[in-house]
Amino acid sequence: MPLARSATCSEEIRPFPGGHPSYLLRRSSRRRSLALRVSEAGEIVVNAPLRLSQREIDGFLHKHADWISARLQAARAHRFDWQDGALLPYLGGHLQLRLLDQPGPARARQDGAALLCNALPTQTPALVLRWYQRNARALLGERLAHHAARAGLAMPPLRLSNARTRWGSNSAKGVISLNWRLLKAPLATIDYVICHELAHFKQRNHSPAFWREVEALFPDWKKVRAELRQNGRLYFQF
Repeated sequence: MPLARSATCSEEIRPFPGGHPSYLLRRSSRRRSLALRVSEAGEIVVNAPLRLSQREIDGFLHKHADWISARLQAARAHRFDWQDGALLPYLGGHLQLRLLDQPGPARARQDGAALLCNALPTQTPALVLRWYQRNARALLGERLAHHAARAGLAMPPLRLSNARTRWGSNSAKGVISLNWRLLKAPLATIDYVICHELAHFKQRNHSPAFWREVEALFPDWKKVRAELRQNGRLYFQF
C-alpha cells in the first residue's frame, strides 16, 4: 500500500485587486476548488489549490466583489467602538468601559459594574483583551475543575483558545481548549461548553451516545446551545 502524502501548504498576504483590504491566501495541495470567507472581524480569507494561477484567483475575487463588499460593510457595522461608556459583554451582562487619564502604569481593572482602563486610547483594546483573557483563565479553570470532578475525571490540562469559529475542543491528548470569549457569555453557557468537551472523553464523536453523556452532565443543553447559536456572534466583536 502506498504511503499517504502529507499536504503541502502555504500562506501569504496578498493585495486585493480593486481597492478592498489585503486578503489572506492559503494554498493547499489537498484543495481542489476555491473557497472564500469574510470573517466577523472583516478578514478576507481565500483557500486555493496549490498550483492554481494567481490570474484565476484574481478573477474569482472580481466575480465575488459585490458579495465581499456587503460582508465587509456588515463587519464594519458590528465592529466594536472603544469609547468611554461603551458596554463590554461580561457573563451574560455588561461592564461599562471607563477610560481614565491618570498618572501611573497602564492597566485595566474591574470596579463593580465598570471596567476602568487607565491608558492611552491606542493601548485600550490590548489592555482590555488581556484583562478578559486573564480572568477567563481563572474562571474557566474553576468551572472545568468543578465539572471534571462531577464527571469522575481528573482535572484535564486547560488551554485558552482565540479561535474565531469554535468555543472549545478536546484534543487526542486530552487537552481541553476553551475560547476566552466565553467570559462574555452567561455562566450556563460556559458550563454547557465545558460539559460538551468533557463528554468527549467517553465519546470521541457526536453520536446519540455522545449527547446522552452531555445530558447526564448538563440536562438543559439543548436550550443553552440554541441560545449560544443565536447570540454567539456578538461575542466576536472583539
